[in-house]
Amino acid sequence: MSKVTTKLILKCLLVVVCFSSFAAEIGPFTYVQAEDIDWDENSSEIQRINLLGAQDQEGFYVYRVRFPRGITTEPHFHSMERHVTVLEGTWYAGTDASHDISKATPITAGGYMIHPAGAVHFDGSVDGPVVVEIKGIGPVTTTSVEIEL
Repeated sequence: MSKVTTKLILKCLLVVVCFSSFAAEIGPFTYVQAEDIDWDENSSEIQRINLLGAQDQEGFYVYRVRFPRGITTEPHFHSMERHVTVLEGTWYAGTDASHDISKATPITAGGYMIHPAGAVHFDGSVDGPVVVEIKGIGPVTTTSVEIEL
């Protein structure tokens, strides 16, 4: 079995054994409906909702992030690999410290990206709100880096 397959199986098993207070339970299953997530549509701030676990704790975590129109993160990197799926809108992912959104790659709803551990990047929205789901194994730290001109 390949390393990727083994990692995927382990991550799926972690999902089965973890529980989030945000989620509801029906029998042995845990679920969250999209309409249960109450985004503040008028906010100009990045919003985050944990669905499962926490990135600062041991184990698997899942959370959703909403970027309002025109809001991006500053360049940074994470101590652990993270997996990002775009759920709504077009997310722009830059893979350097330039913070030049014109060089970022647009990823539309349904698209996926891996942030390797230690890889500097920035990301966010340009022309409308964006919602992404981020998954990983914690604990993970985020380190800001200076913008390269």
